[in-house]
Amino acid sequence: MAESEIAQFKQGWRAQVAAMADAPPPTIQQQRDAFEAEHGAVPPAADCTIEPIDHGGIRGERITPAGADTTKALLYHHGGGHAFGSSQSHRHLVSRLASAAGVVAYNMDYALAPERPFPAGLDDAMANWRFVQSQGFAPGDIIVGGESAGGNLTLALVAKLLGERAALPSGAYLLSPWLDLTQSGEAYDVRGPHDPMISRDALQMMATLYCGDADRGDRLISPLNADLAGLPPLLIQVGADEVLLGDSTRLAHRAALAGGDVTLRVWPEMIHAWPLFHHVLPTAGNAAIAEAGGWIAHRFRAGAK
Repeated sequence: MAESEIAQFKQGWRAQVAAMADAPPPTIQQQRDAFEAEHGAVPPAADCTIEPIDHGGIRGERITPAGADTTKALLYHHGGGHAFGSSQSHRHLVSRLASAAGVVAYNMDYALAPERPFPAGLDDAMANWRFVQSQGFAPGDIIVGGESAGGNLTLALVAKLLGERAALPSGAYLLSPWLDLTQSGEAYDVRGPHDPMISRDALQMMATLYCGDADRGDRLISPLNADLAGLPPLLIQVGADEVLLGDSTRLAHRAALAGGDVTLRVWPEMIHAWPLFHHVLPTAGNAAIAEAGGWIAHRFRAGAK
């Protein structure tokens, strides 16, 4: 029997990590350059119009698939440990999410650590939220989303809106979100041996860059600690073989206890943010993108009733 896509991917990633074991750890800039080179080279979804945004400090791009409902929008914030990643690196993923949902996507940049630590990234996410509304979208016509650190910003953004008693988006899509920057929870020990990509130590280093002297347990740094009553509907996708599994299961548990509408999808064998690797994991990656797009489209249809 042929080895599965995910088994090959994990094997290749572990070989890469082993080959780098004796080398000096890469700098943040080296990580940024490598990430941009890999993901920036993946083409976007077909038949998408991509328009750059550079408006008063707001940076990113508007992605409009052919035939999209231009009255509905996905506001997406990329992952990268709060220290790397960009709208360019995530164009290929966000364009596919937009195409699957049949909506416009705002694929946005934000301040990165360590040059600009918390709360700069969250401030930019809030500014992006306001910008999308300025483009003619009511809060109920927007779904917010992001993966990993972008999932952190997404839930922190919603928590901040809740705290301000402000209007909320129609829903939130979280892919492998990093929600507890204290790195607590048993998944690190239980799923750690299965995760070829991420470790508690690596996340601790990234948390230090992002948090500086701020309290890592703060509800806007670790939004798992926020008051979750009143959340909009959530879709959480997470891999069973990632150390951040517990952030997602704990969020689903807490949000459900608060009376929320929560869809948690744990994908067996999958690694962190696997839809981002759809070009090498086409079966599972594209299936998860289709699932997320279907949920986004359903949320907008439900809101219109």
